[in-house]
Amino acid sequence: MKQFDIECGVAAPSHADAIAMNVHGPGKNVNLRVDYITRTMVGNVPDLLIDLLEVAAYVYCADQRLKRGSLQLTNFGESWRRSLRFSIPVRLPEVWQQDRIQSMLADTLGFLSDDSYSFEFRKATDPFQPRDVYFHDLIDASQDCDEVSMFSGGVDSFAGGLQDVVLDKRSVCLVGHSSSTKVQSIQQTLVDALKERGHERRISYIPVWVTNENVNANEYTQRTRSFLFACLGLVIARMSGKDRFTFYENGVVSINPPVAGDVVGGRATRTTHPRVFRGLEELFSTLLDRPISIRNPLQWLTKREVTLKIKEAGMADLLALTNSCTRPRSWTTKQKHCGACSQCIDRRFGVMAADMASFEPAENYKIDLLTADRSAKDDLRMAVSYVTFFKKVGSTPKERFLVEFPEVVSALDSFNDLSAAEAGNGLYDLFQRQAAAVESVITAGLQEHSRALFRNELPPASLLAVCFSRSSIEVAPPSDYDKQAKAFIDRLSVPVLEFAIDKDGKVVVFRDGTTLSGANFRLAEELLANFRDAKAAGQAVPFLAPADLAVRLGISEQSMRQQLTRLRTAIEPLSVSLGVVLDQNSFIENKERAGYRLNPNLRELSLADMREPPAP
Repeated sequence: MKQFDIECGVAAPSHADAIAMNVHGPGKNVNLRVDYITRTMVGNVPDLLIDLLEVAAYVYCADQRLKRGSLQLTNFGESWRRSLRFSIPVRLPEVWQQDRIQSMLADTLGFLSDDSYSFEFRKATDPFQPRDVYFHDLIDASQDCDEVSMFSGGVDSFAGGLQDVVLDKRSVCLVGHSSSTKVQSIQQTLVDALKERGHERRISYIPVWVTNENVNANEYTQRTRSFLFACLGLVIARMSGKDRFTFYENGVVSINPPVAGDVVGGRATRTTHPRVFRGLEELFSTLLDRPISIRNPLQWLTKREVTLKIKEAGMADLLALTNSCTRPRSWTTKQKHCGACSQCIDRRFGVMAADMASFEPAENYKIDLLTADRSAKDDLRMAVSYVTFFKKVGSTPKERFLVEFPEVVSALDSFNDLSAAEAGNGLYDLFQRQAAAVESVITAGLQEHSRALFRNELPPASLLAVCFSRSSIEVAPPSDYDKQAKAFIDRLSVPVLEFAIDKDGKVVVFRDGTTLSGANFRLAEELLANFRDAKAAGQAVPFLAPADLAVRLGISEQSMRQQLTRLRTAIEPLSVSLGVVLDQNSFIENKERAGYRLNPNLRELSLADMREPPAP
């Protein structure tokens, strides 16, 4: 795990291994700017919220500046994770230095980005900047509204805004964060279009800019973006006298399980995960000493159902103006969707399943969802993984859902108005509808292009060709990473025994909450290094000779064999609770005259990804 020291509010770092970040003054390299709010609102923002804005800006910009590890599937995502230590000046250190505040901040950010966080807050000693230093282009008009909502310019935020403004006749203040002028232009175009259609009295738009200045961004994942977004939403909401603000995100993306085999840990975004929202609510409520809530009215809708909201509001012709692509650097005037990233794939499936493709020509995408050649780099892997994942979802009975898709479990206790059982049922139904939507698009595509498929006229690396005949394609993997990812995808339908290591607690943790501790943990721990090193190198996991293992454990070989028997007995219940067929070698494999090793078919996850299912 890479470690970074981030010294904030200074012009230069104190040592060679640290980086300096500053939102104002000498050495300014973080831009924070909020446009088009009223002078009255600026007068209502307290020092604590200015602190929060700066903390969020530092976290977000550091996230972009500090590169994660290798793209390869090594060490089960461990190389992707970072240890981030922040030193930040604040106006109210007595608030920020509270253990509870720091713990909630670190826990929420840790789950959000799968990194490790620690904070040192100190009293700001430099002269404070004027209150309005971050607020530009102030206006005198009133901005009273029913809701403060986050607006990205994508399908979901546009559909959610239409639900509130057009269908429910509510007034909304749209807060749009922009990391580039391209993104801000998308947001402004949509807002202008709605105002031109008679909704100008119900819409106000506040663009916000938070970017690194004079420094190149090295990390594209931006997992802390929703923390920044939420802090902006809270600040604007409180400046408007409100204790609630809104995110618009469909429920499948909100849960966002890793649909691709290589998406582990920080590579699987949790930006609008219900658990993140509950953690932010707790943090904000504690900071302000008043109840703060975050609303997501699209939580129980699929992408298809969200897209249909645009049609229901009579704005289907504006669909093509929205943008979901995560690669703005690849945009051209005519094509603002790459068609290859996960968001483009999810969007296009939703649009086509909603039978709204006529409002968004395929030419808007650089890569057509169904028929384009995807042999380059990760393009085929992502698309095939997406279809494979939801194919598996569609064939999974309800009683197996949480076992087969344990990533869902971490959300079950995060719905304030539902029991865990009710949330589980709702999520199962939600994912089944999403799976049906994906199947409908593939089925319709196979029918439409049946002749071309029969004649082998479609590129063999197109999604339809792969779905039509998986055996007809041989994609030469350009790297060992591709080999690992393909193997991961092919194993999706096979139950795999997964585990995590709790280093602090010195326990091995399994999906159902079963743990190995004490002597059982020490036995597994002695075999762990060989397992990780071999996986990282793409080599066979070596055996450790019995005599060598016994010496490491400080016991006799006979005692070691007895301990192994006790360990195997301890994990026998996993075959029932997890539905994984186990034999005596499923966790620790023993081969005569060779020795012992952790079974190569095991899958190690981060502790953050390992969640215990609720009791039935």
